Amino acid sequence: MQDGSEGFYRVDVDVPADDWAKIAGFYDVLVFNTGHWWNNDKFPEEKPLVFYQAGQAIVPPLRMLDGLKVVLANMITYIQKEFPRNTLKFWRLQSPSHFYGGDWNQNGSCLFNRPLEENELDSWFEPRNNGVNREARLLNYVIEEALQGTDIHLLDLTHLSEFRADAHPAIWLGRKDAVAVWGQDCMHWCLPGVPDTWVDILSQLINDGLEKS
Repeated sequence: MQDGSEGFYRVDVDVPADDWAKIAGFYDVLVFNTGHWWNNDKFPEEKPLVFYQAGQAIVPPLRMLDGLKVVLANMITYIQKEFPRNTLKFWRLQSPSHFYGGDWNQNGSCLFNRPLEENELDSWFEPRNNGVNREARLLNYVIEEALQGTDIHLLDLTHLSEFRADAHPAIWLGRKDAVAVWGQDCMHWCLPGVPDTWVDILSQLINDGLEKS
């Protein structure tokens, strides 16, 4: 992706980034993911993502999620063609955030000292409710559909992480005025904590996969 110096961010959907395209055949295990970038507050209308294919802007312009679908289709085609079949491949699904009362740039907060209950999750994360934390499940639907029929395994860490509204740095920074000083981080995770569980699950899946290969 090229920077927005021309008033937009250019995404060449059929040009893989050198830093990962060149690793084909080198690693035994690969974990792919995409970050918290596929929403309009990161790329507003005045400086949008513009998707290119074969060097030309795609016309009509693609909306954000439609662009993601095209990016995923091209990326997965490349992986299936260029990466060895015996390479163990995972796609880590999205990491949920826990902003309450507004998004990250709208004074959202997450000063929780307990995990959420099962019956609370849909009100927080279900896309149909149009809440500020809907992004993870929404993108997961797109990713899961794109991966169907491939040899890329889903690493679904979203659901177990949805419970942990209490595991973000905002409430554990160690100073009463830390939130006022540093702002609310309801997206990243404390260490140790949720990421340790992710690593344990991934380690077991790698062991299982390598034993079968």
